[in-house]
Amino acid sequence: MRLRFAGWELVVSALAGVWAGYAMPSAFYGEGTAEIVTVLGFLIAALVPAMALGATAIRAGGFSVLRIQRLGEAVDRQIRVFAGLFLYTLAACVVAIMGKLLKWAIPAIPLDWFDHAPLDPSFLFPGVLTFLFVFLGVRSVAFITGILSILRLTTTIAIDEARARDRLRDRGDEDALAAYEMPKDYAVRVELPH
Repeated sequence: MRLRFAGWELVVSALAGVWAGYAMPSAFYGEGTAEIVTVLGFLIAALVPAMALGATAIRAGGFSVLRIQRLGEAVDRQIRVFAGLFLYTLAACVVAIMGKLLKWAIPAIPLDWFDHAPLDPSFLFPGVLTFLFVFLGVRSVAFITGILSILRLTTTIAIDEARARDRLRDRGDEDALAAYEMPKDYAVRVELPH
């Protein structure tokens, strides 16, 4: 799978992460870790079946081979988006759990060779988590759009299959009508007495 630049979403998320790393205390998310991991678990629980749904969405219907190939490519892109969201969500869970296990503190890195104070990398916890949360929040629109797209695809295929069944049924009805013999005195003019 190729990683792609997601555009403005990535820039906004990175800016939010940099701001959080600078402005928030390292234990900012500490009290809500259990709740955060639970919500992220719900998101993972939604993404996995969505990927399976996308993988099984295409049926032949009455589509041409070219159309089916294009639909397959589109569903492939959607599954890649879902997989990316899954991996970002998993990364957020890992960072939150690591933060809790490390008590939101990472040992300082000495910078003696620069004559500076030691670097405290604990700012990475709120920075990375904020980046991931903002990115997941913004990209969740893509998840909903993807599910709606799969719905439209399966609806289109179902309509196409129903039309094909209707055409076969109509042909059968036409054959039955053609084979039907009219009674001999059908449409005969009958003179009624006045």
